[in-house]
Amino acid sequence: MEAFQLHNKQMKVLVGHQIAPATLTRYKTAYDHVRNFIRWKYVKDDLDVKELDYDFISQFVFWLKTERHCRNNTAIKYLGNFKKVVLECKQKGLLTNDPFLGFRTKRDEVTPVVLTKDELTRITHKQFDTEKLIHVRDIFLFSCYTGLAYSDV
Repeated sequence: MEAFQLHNKQMKVLVGHQIAPATLTRYKTAYDHVRNFIRWKYVKDDLDVKELDYDFISQFVFWLKTERHCRNNTAIKYLGNFKKVVLECKQKGLLTNDPFLGFRTKRDEVTPVVLTKDELTRITHKQFDTEKLIHVRDIFLFSCYTGLAYSDV
């Protein structure tokens, strides 16, 4: 957990320069998931990095899908964030083995749902009571018409 905290501190410095704020948020969430998994499975607050093995990785993914109710692609994304930290530990000599060796994942194909022209028109003309909701609607519509991701806008 200490290695993950150090990683996230370094990532925080890069926000706005090399990474987006949402990336840092995802790493913080991944940190929380790993910490909660360790508490759930091992009833500890931390685990020696040398104890990481294939079983830890496979059980962590299983836990994400069952206890945290993450869908497959989301679980794989959090695992990827964790893997980056683990591989940094390996490169620093804190870990001799690669717990990810032989562990394979596969992303599910996702077909996006596209709004119809009528649905976009209804959203455009929807009246809201608060300025905040009006602002959110306008950003959403801007994203729809420009193709920019909502998070990027």
